[in-house]
Amino acid sequence: MSIGRNVIKLTSSRLAVLLLSFISAPIIARLFLPEHFGIFQIFGSIAGIIGVITCLGYELSIPLGVNKKETSASIIICLLSTLIFTLLVLAAVPFSKGSMARWFKAPELSIFLWLLPLAIFIGGVEKALRYWAAREGRFGAMAWAEFCCELSGKLVNIAWALIIGASALVLFAGHFAGIIFGILLLLVFLSRRLVSDIKESDLDFKMIWTVAKKHKKFPIFSTWTGLLNAISVQLPTIILGLYFSTTVVGYYSIGKRLISLPMMLLGTSIRQVFFPTAAKEYNETGTLSTVVSNIFRKLVQIGIFPIVALGLLGAPLFGFVFGEKWIEAGVYAQILSPWTLIVFISAPLSTTFSILQRQGTGLAFNIGLVVSRTLALLFAAQMGEPRITLAAFVIVSVIGWIFMLSWILRNCDVSLRWGMKIAVKYMVLSSLLLLPACCFAWILDNMFLVLASLVFATIIYVYGLYHFDPGIRDFTADIITRVLLLGRWNKKEQSL
Repeated sequence: MSIGRNVIKLTSSRLAVLLLSFISAPIIARLFLPEHFGIFQIFGSIAGIIGVITCLGYELSIPLGVNKKETSASIIICLLSTLIFTLLVLAAVPFSKGSMARWFKAPELSIFLWLLPLAIFIGGVEKALRYWAAREGRFGAMAWAEFCCELSGKLVNIAWALIIGASALVLFAGHFAGIIFGILLLLVFLSRRLVSDIKESDLDFKMIWTVAKKHKKFPIFSTWTGLLNAISVQLPTIILGLYFSTTVVGYYSIGKRLISLPMMLLGTSIRQVFFPTAAKEYNETGTLSTVVSNIFRKLVQIGIFPIVALGLLGAPLFGFVFGEKWIEAGVYAQILSPWTLIVFISAPLSTTFSILQRQGTGLAFNIGLVVSRTLALLFAAQMGEPRITLAAFVIVSVIGWIFMLSWILRNCDVSLRWGMKIAVKYMVLSSLLLLPACCFAWILDNMFLVLASLVFATIIYVYGLYHFDPGIRDFTADIITRVLLLGRWNKKEQSL
C-alpha cells in the first residue's frame, strides 16, 4: 500500500471531519462564551503537556518492531507507563488544583482538574492503539474512529447546550464522550487481532525489558523532545491565562483551532503514514530524499492557500461566520497564520529525527524553541497587550521552525534552494489570487463579494494544481477512487 493511498484513507475521513467542523463551528461559537472555551483550553494545555510523556515515547517503537513479539512488548510498555502516570496525576490533583485555579484566575478550573487523570489515561491508550493500527495498515479503522469521535463530541456539545444550557462543563462532556467513543470503536475494529498478537507473542518480563532497552533512546530523547515541544505549543495558553484572562484564552483557542483545520485535515494524516513508510524506505534504501521531497512539496501545495487566506481575512471572516463577539479571535488567527503554516509543513517531517537516530538533535532544537518562546512571551506579556504577546511568540517560533526544517531537508539530501523556490512560488500565487478578496474586505467591506472571490480563487488554485502538476492529478484520482470505495474498505475491515 503506497503512502498516498494510506494518506487518502485517513484524509477521506478528515474531509468529513472538516465539513462537520465548518458546519458545527458557527453553532457552537454562538452557544458558548469565550470564557467557556478559555477554561477548556487551559485544561487541555495542562493535559496536553502531561499526556505527551505518558507512554515515555515508546509509542514510536511500535511501528519499528521487527516482529509481533517486539510490537506487542512495545504496546505493553505503553499501557503500563500510561497507568503509572495516571496514578501519579491522580495523587497530585488534590494538592495542586487550588493553586492552579488561583494562578489562572479561574475558580471553576479546580473542579475540572479532577478529570485530568481520566484524560491522561484515555490519551495514552488511544496513542498506543493508533500507532499499532498504523503499523498494521488499519488506516480505515483509524479514519472511522476519528470521524465518530468528532461527530459524537459535537452532538453532545450542541444537544446539551440547547436543552440544558451552555457552560464549560458541556465542552468537557463533549470532549470526553467523543474520545471515549472513538477508543471503543478502535477496539471494536482492532481488539481481536491485537489480543491474538499479544497472546501468540507469549511475552514475559525479560522480553519486555529487552525491548525497553533496545528503544531506550525514545524515553531518553524523544520523551523530552515531545515534552518540550508540547510546552512550546501550550505556552501561549499558559502565559495568556496567567497574565490576562480566560476570555483572551478563549479567543486564542478558537482562533488557533480554526486556522489549524488544514493541519488537522492532512498534516496529522501524513505524519501518521509518513513515519512507518519513511522508516521502511530508509531501512531498505538508506535514503529519505525521495519520500521527504515528495511530502514536502505536497504539504506546501495543499497548506499554503487556505492558511494564507485565513491569515489575510481572518477578522472579517470570523465576524461574519461566528458573530461580532469573535472578531478578536479572527485577529488572533491572522497573527498565528505564519506559525501555523511553518508547523503544517515541518511537523510531519520532524519524525525523521527518530528515523535517522538523531533524537538528541531534535531535543536540542526543542530546547532552543522552549527557551526562546518563553523569553519572548514573558517579555511581551509585560506590555499588557495580548496581540503583541502572540506576535512575539509567532516571530520566534517561525525562526526556530525554519532552522529545524532546514536541518531536516539538508540531512535528507533535499536541496534547500529547491525547497525555498517551491514555498515562495505557491506563496506568491496564493497572495495574488486572494488580492481581490482582500480589496473587497478592507476597502468595500462587502462580505458577499469577499466570499464569492474566495470561492473563485479557490477554484483557480485547485484547477491550476490539477492541470499543471501530474503528481496532484494522480493524487486527486486516488482520492476520488478511494472515497468511492471507502464503504467497501470498511466492510472488509469489519469482517477481519
